[in-house]
Amino acid sequence: MSKKVLEALKTKFGDRVDIHERSPRRAYVAVSNDDWIAVTRHMYEVEGGRLTTATGSDRSTGVELLYHFAFDREGTVVNIRTTLDKPFPKIEALTQYYPAADFIEREIFDFLGVEFVGHPDPRKILSSHDRPADFHPMRRDE
Repeated sequence: MSKKVLEALKTKFGDRVDIHERSPRRAYVAVSNDDWIAVTRHMYEVEGGRLTTATGSDRSTGVELLYHFAFDREGTVVNIRTTLDKPFPKIEALTQYYPAADFIEREIFDFLGVEFVGHPDPRKILSSHDRPADFHPMRRDE
């Protein structure tokens, strides 16, 4: 794992990031919702990470989001993680800064009901448009 990237995160954000190295090629960085945009933007704009995708899952603690940043030259991935409160998970959209996040944020909205504040096109993307707006098939409470 690129020690430089992880050290830079620790230097800039201090105790506001909780870093776990799972292997020499993968690390997870837990952040609060308040620091979400600052950390993800830092990963791209300062460290040069490439946003590959994002994933969401319904956990007992809330809806977990992970944004996966690749460092291709090193063959490493840093995953930025945050957990949103249910029943109405909400967070600032990364799409407004990086258009590449558009599809995946719409998919996470569609299936998990996460409201991405500031998203330019927050419509369902994969499910039927006649499905009830408050039905999110990957939520355990559905």
